[in-house]
Amino acid sequence: MLQIDFINVGSGDAALLRVNDYAALIDCGNVSLGDCRPGSCRTMAADYLRGEGLERLDLVVLTHLHRDHIGGFQAVLQAVHVDEVWTNYLPAPALWGCRADIPESYPKKARGLGKSLAVYLPALQMAYGQGARLREITRPAKGVSLTGELTVDICCLSEDCYRRQSRVLDDALRGRPDPDALYEVGAALNEASLRLKLHYHGQSVLFAGDAYGACWKAEAAPCTVFKAPHHGSDKALDRDLAQRLSPRTAVISCGAYREDGRPDPAVVGWLKEASGEVFCTDACETPGLSGENHRAVTVVLE
Repeated sequence: MLQIDFINVGSGDAALLRVNDYAALIDCGNVSLGDCRPGSCRTMAADYLRGEGLERLDLVVLTHLHRDHIGGFQAVLQAVHVDEVWTNYLPAPALWGCRADIPESYPKKARGLGKSLAVYLPALQMAYGQGARLREITRPAKGVSLTGELTVDICCLSEDCYRRQSRVLDDALRGRPDPDALYEVGAALNEASLRLKLHYHGQSVLFAGDAYGACWKAEAAPCTVFKAPHHGSDKALDRDLAQRLSPRTAVISCGAYREDGRPDPAVVGWLKEASGEVFCTDACETPGLSGENHRAVTVVLE
């Protein structure tokens, strides 16, 4: 049995996978839960793991460097032992103690990268200090074995994109931040998400990170469970992509009470047309969603 808990971390992503005694976490949520209204069941990923009685994770995957995906990484490391970490940016250890001081005059996306690195690097250092194996993923791979029953295909952009990301971020950590280059890397951060397609006894689970559907539509194939990208924004997918995927279950990881139109009602509608079963991790009252308070959306594949 494969159990997937899409944890309600508010406006962020965190999903716990379990097969027998194997456990993995895809993204870790943000550094905080944001605006919790009365009755909210939001929880930090680390607290969810504790509540499930977990003391160890075989794998943590950080799909990309936005704080709503990596912000809770350090807290996770404080809660459980992590054997292995996958990331698309792994700077040299000499840079782990550095700070990327991005001037306030730089574009917002450039400043955002500086804030992400300030959260990410101390956690990376902690993971290494605790003995975790750190693996940088910058090229696709098929059929990677996680357990005897569970394999994963890793999808991502071209290796050149990640080389450029590394050069630009490394330069910022060395005290040579380039505003234009940082803006370009920041603008492409969602598209650079690692995408994972899990295979389990003839069934598949697609985690799209925050990669907009237009980036990978040509690769799309039917799946059993689909974690929609970018919190169900209007860039997440279109009707054609939803039909190509035709998941049995679709899950949108998104915090309620957002004022930016996420999840987008059209995206919810297309997914309902294609799958009929659409859930949101938080109590979103978008048409087509239940607005229910829960700690996680749990999907089980037999």
